[in-house]
Amino acid sequence: MGTPTRDELPGAVRVVTDAHLALLDERAPGLLDGLYLHGSLGFDAEFHAGSDVDFVAVTTRRPTDEDTEVLRQVHAELDKRWPEPAYDGFYVTADDLAGPPDVVPDGPGVLHQWFDVGTHSDVRHITWRELRDHGITLRGRDLRDLQIWSDDAALHASTLENLDTFWRSQLEAMEHHPREASLPQAAEWGALGAARLVHLLVTGTQTSKSGAGRWAREAYPHHREIVEEGLRVRERPDDPSTYAADPDRRRRDLVALMTEVIADGVARTSPPLTDRRGAAT
Repeated sequence: MGTPTRDELPGAVRVVTDAHLALLDERAPGLLDGLYLHGSLGFDAEFHAGSDVDFVAVTTRRPTDEDTEVLRQVHAELDKRWPEPAYDGFYVTADDLAGPPDVVPDGPGVLHQWFDVGTHSDVRHITWRELRDHGITLRGRDLRDLQIWSDDAALHASTLENLDTFWRSQLEAMEHHPREASLPQAAEWGALGAARLVHLLVTGTQTSKSGAGRWAREAYPHHREIVEEGLRVRERPDDPSTYAADPDRRRRDLVALMTEVIADGVARTSPPLTDRRGAAT
């Protein structure tokens, strides 16, 4: 199906985004210029139990203190009425999207029901590229008509840095928190999340978490069981786990996979060569 339209989105996504739009129209008329979604939803409307909904709101002006307080109230109401799925995102201007994310000033955003003004974790190169290539337009100009800054070398460098800093620190933390690292959710988060970044570094193209799992299943056949566990948790949580009798083995397998995946990704110091269709050569 490719990138879905608004009408092709899951009902739970349409409900919360429609409410977001209605509340902004009522309480901050004239502030919103466009509302867009990014993340796995942009890949064949991939959405599973526990998935987040990631938005980018484009505003007609830099939000004032008064605007920000209204936005805080809007998201408090959304979180109260729809605590699930998690509804995460940030507010920027069209000019922000036309330039690199590194220079976007601090602005309002929400993450895991925490509203704040600062540098949102999704203000980064991968989000700009997701919007450009797989974003979903809910309100405003179509994303294909917006100027969205993009640079292959900068995207590769920022992905490499994220893998070498955040993901490496998370791997180290797993060694110190074995109980949490043994949980099924850790397998989904680590096996699919780290593989998603390495898929981009290796192929030069983006994919969803499930797509990353299917890629890793072939790229790392000796880690197939833990990759399948990540896919099971994400897509078929009611299916039995092969690790049910030994969750600590799940942790050990996850640490082994992530160690290899992160090392492979960090070694990719240069972007892959691509043909005219964008496929790695």
